[in-house]
Amino acid sequence: MADWTDLPVDILVVISQSLTVIEDFTSFAAVCKDWKSVTSILKKKPSLPTRYPRLMLAEKIDTEDQENQDASIRCFLNLLTSKRFQLQLPEANGRKCTGAHYGWLWTIGTDLQINLLHPFSRQQICLPPMLTFPDQYEYNEKFTPQEVWYFFVSKIAMSSNPCKEKSLHDYNEDCTVVAIYGEFSILAFTKLGGTVWTNILVHSRVYQDIIFYNGKFYAVDAHGVVVVCEFDDANGPKATVIAPAPIETRDTYQKYLVESSGHLLLVSRIRRGYLFGDDDDDDVEEDDIDDQDEDGGDDIDECKGDVDGSDNVDQVEDAEGSDKEEEKKARYYTTGFSVLRLDECHEEGNNYAYRLTEVTSLGDQALFLGSNVSTSIASSGCIKPNCIYFTDDNCELYFNEPGGGGHDTGIFNMEDGTIQLNYAGESRSNFSPPLWYI
Repeated sequence: MADWTDLPVDILVVISQSLTVIEDFTSFAAVCKDWKSVTSILKKKPSLPTRYPRLMLAEKIDTEDQENQDASIRCFLNLLTSKRFQLQLPEANGRKCTGAHYGWLWTIGTDLQINLLHPFSRQQICLPPMLTFPDQYEYNEKFTPQEVWYFFVSKIAMSSNPCKEKSLHDYNEDCTVVAIYGEFSILAFTKLGGTVWTNILVHSRVYQDIIFYNGKFYAVDAHGVVVVCEFDDANGPKATVIAPAPIETRDTYQKYLVESSGHLLLVSRIRRGYLFGDDDDDDVEEDDIDDQDEDGGDDIDECKGDVDGSDNVDQVEDAEGSDKEEEKKARYYTTGFSVLRLDECHEEGNNYAYRLTEVTSLGDQALFLGSNVSTSIASSGCIKPNCIYFTDDNCELYFNEPGGGGHDTGIFNMEDGTIQLNYAGESRSNFSPPLWYI
């Protein structure tokens, strides 16, 4: 019987180039030395997506030993195995990294250049730089673009994988990119290979999330109003309202749009802390949290969470109670989520194409929210069903926190309203804290 380690190199090359996710490629390289050597002779590593979300930790900065540290190394946590692995990513050094989907990140730094970056292949695709957005702050000698680069663009979503094997370029020229940007968090778009960003005419400001769903881009603002972006209008690209703001919400709740089981969901993230108007957090009891929603309606019961440090995905020991103490010190922290589904509405007299329906269970799905593109994943292994995995995406408040942002992370259980840790260690940054790599 032939030894599978003796397969011809040309066959191994074909196999390696046929793999579709990062996990399979790394497993291929781990079979034996000969198979690993094949991956090294490839002209370039494939820019593959990951099968499951991973937590990309912040750039590690040791203030006591800055000379001997390597800030180009980034650490990723595998939720299924609770193991970490490191990648050399000098392209991300000193830059804000945010999720862009399909296994890609987007980065921006003090050079104001925006790039798509695949951390596994280290391939980069240039997007138009920050100063090509139409609406800019009023800069002067004392207030320069370098003062706002880390929060100027808050989110980016793509219509497809930016890398296409059969493309005439290094990128998929059919890929459209939409961004939330600027002082008023409005929308703009570009095509891969484009040189500038173009505004999308919007009805309001302060958009908080965007998603590509069923062939179109959708966005939601701070009020919870959902719009769909149209690019073929004679008067230029515009956003049209398709669903009104929920009655039972507040502008201070962070809004997300995510596709789950074929449906578009509107998720509201409920935070507390004195930066959100709570003056005396130290004296708040868990029962008080459940009773403090003065605007809550009869139809929508927002899920409030207490913190439970047990059963942590990273096998946290003695976490119970410590995370509650962390809440008391934090200027903001998440206490729960509410979930609504957008259902088509054909009722006479209704001015909107969709109505909102309360969702009390996600079934076997888990949502991953934060500075990544909001995503729903079927539960498997350590990914718990009916849960919301979240990271700290309050970028404008990172500098208000000792050590920067990154503390407001966890796993919210939709069934019982509890919150547990999703990472035991401390990983913080003033501009690029941990995020879901998807």
